[in-house]
Formats: sequence, structure tokens, C-alpha cells
Amino acid sequence: MIDFFFDIDGTLLPFGKPIPESTVKAIERIRSLGHRAFLATGRSLKEVGDDILALGFDGGVYAGGAVAYIGDKKILDRTFSKTEWDRVSSFCRSRGYRMLVQTEEGTYLSEETRSYWYSLLLKHVGRIVAVSSMIVSSVIPDDARITKILYISPDSSIEEIRSSLSPFFTVIDNTVGLPPDLMGEIVLPGVSKLSGIETIENSLETRAFTVAVGDGANDIEMICGSDLGIAMGNASQMLKKAADYITTNVEEDGIFNAVEYAIDYCKKN
Repeated sequence: MIDFFFDIDGTLLPFGKPIPESTVKAIERIRSLGHRAFLATGRSLKEVGDDILALGFDGGVYAGGAVAYIGDKKILDRTFSKTEWDRVSSFCRSRGYRMLVQTEEGTYLSEETRSYWYSLLLKHVGRIVAVSSMIVSSVIPDDARITKILYISPDSSIEEIRSSLSPFFTVIDNTVGLPPDLMGEIVLPGVSKLSGIETIENSLETRAFTVAVGDGANDIEMICGSDLGIAMGNASQMLKKAADYITTNVEEDGIFNAVEYAIDYCKKN
């Protein structure tokens, strides 16, 4: 039995583009052979489009590892306490960082932040990456279940946020296409896609050979910690160096080739 864990953006599908047909065939191939397929994404479950879910997954790791499901059953749920949220928000606001606050209900951001983020996406990616369940509001409800905070630096002062918040949180490079000196993610200590994968595997009756496929900075732990780590051809150089295998680009049948390699690898080993 092989359990595949797939990142979404830049892995299952190109940024801002439809799912390649070869990716659909790859997931069908996994299921036809009796293996399992899971998501492992920085998105919240509510931000995962119906087109992706329709591929047929056995569960997933969401919000970068804060939440995990097997089927429809939630087995992991870590959210920011009020004290943790106050620490991050006070720091970011005092230094002019803009925030996208991911919750189970959707991602909160102000109109000013949305406009600024869109302008950066157009400049660096060439298109706006659609985020479903976006909530345009400057007010975060007191009862919001915050799973992750994305920040945008207006002056590329990323080292400041790392040095100031790393003692209390995990600060990750941006994973949505912008340069890492402009945008990044803040998650709770110990939260990663790998921790989510381990929670899933420990909850299953039959532990499987794990294969992780990704392209970005928040994929590094799962690429290194899974039985077989595969980097996309369009992945960062850091991830490629850490991976056991490098497949082709996402738009060049990257997922299909990754799945075929993993299946063949397991047959031989």
C-alpha cells in the first residue's frame, strides 16, 4: 500500500490555472491500483476547490499541517490562542506588515491588503491567484479559529519577522508564487505538513509507504520525512536538493510522472 500526499499550488495544478489532464489520470491510476491519495496543502479545507476534491482523495492535511482529515473525520485541529494571535497581530501592525488571516470560515484580509497583494501577484506571477472563501474585512471575529497567518512585507524586511517571531512560532517562506522576501507564513510551533501526515498515518489501521510530492518551502519537512520525497520540476532549488527524485514541471505531466516513478520504485524495492 502506498499513501501519496500532494501539495496543491504548483504541484497538482499550476498557479492560477486549471488542473492538467495528466494529473487527473495520475489520481485515477493511484486509486485503480488500490493505493490512497491525500492532499497536503497550505490551504484550508474551505479553500480547496470542488474541482480538486472531485479528483477523489482519502483525506488531507490542511493549513500547512494545523488540520488533518481522514475521509470526513477531523483527526487534527490546532488553532491560535488569543494570546498567540495578539502577539502576531501586534507585531505585524506595529511594523506595517499586511496580514491574511486563515481560519476555518475563510481567509480574512482588509480591502487595502487585497489590493496590495493582487498588485504583487500581477507583478511577480503575471496573474491573480484566486482564493475561495476570501473574507474582505479589517475585523477578525473574537471566536475565529485561526490556523495560519500569512504576512506581506512592504519593505522586504523578512529577517526582522524571523528573528522576532521564530522563538514563538514557525516562520515559513511564501508558497503562493511571490518572492520569499515579500511574503511568508506563520504557523504554530511543531506544525508542518509532515506532522499532519504522521497524524494521519498513526490513525490508520494499516500504515503505508508514504510518498510526498511538492514544490515549495512548506513542503520541505514532508519531502525529507516521507519514505519517498519527490520535488516538482518547477520546485525551489532548496526542495530539489532535499528530494529523493525530481519529476517534470507541473505543466509537463509532472504529477503523472511522479506517480509512475513511485509505483515503479516500490515494485523494485
